[in-house]
Amino acid sequence: MLEDLNKAAKKAGLHVAHAKKDGLYSIRKTKNAKLIAKNVDADQAASIIADHA
Repeated sequence: MLEDLNKAAKKAGLHVAHAKKDGLYSIRKTKNAKLIAKNVDADQAASIIADHA
C-alpha cells in the first residue's frame, strides 16, 4: 500500500511514510520536507495526495 501511495504522491511532489502507529501514514513535501499531514489512514492519504495534484 505504501508503494502505491508513494507513486501517486511523487507526481504531486509529496512523500508518504509510515507513522509510528500501525496502519497510519505521514505526508511531507519533497521539496522542503514540511509536514502536510500525520497519522492519517490510507484513504485520507489518497485524498490529500489528490488535492495536491
